[in-house]
Amino acid sequence: MGLDSAAAQEAFAEFLGDTSLTPDQIRFIEMVIDQLTQRGIMEAGALYEPPFSSLHSGGPDELFAGKDNVINGIFETLEAFHSTLPAAAS
Repeated sequence: MGLDSAAAQEAFAEFLGDTSLTPDQIRFIEMVIDQLTQRGIMEAGALYEPPFSSLHSGGPDELFAGKDNVINGIFETLEAFHSTLPAAAS
């Protein structure tokens, strides 16, 4: 069961509104939202695997080089979603 699309969009709105991000960086965040909407949860390690790795072979750390606040925020948001799940679901 996926996460509500509006909730996922809201969780990442700060990053989606960052006009300093490149199109690939925005697409990466949109892909995270898509995964959460489809599956409801996503392990942070998945950010280093396809389809995310198709945007940058160096993973999110290199894709967002110099934007530590963004990549840290993505990881923190994923962790926040993960920590709200019931223990049986994680």
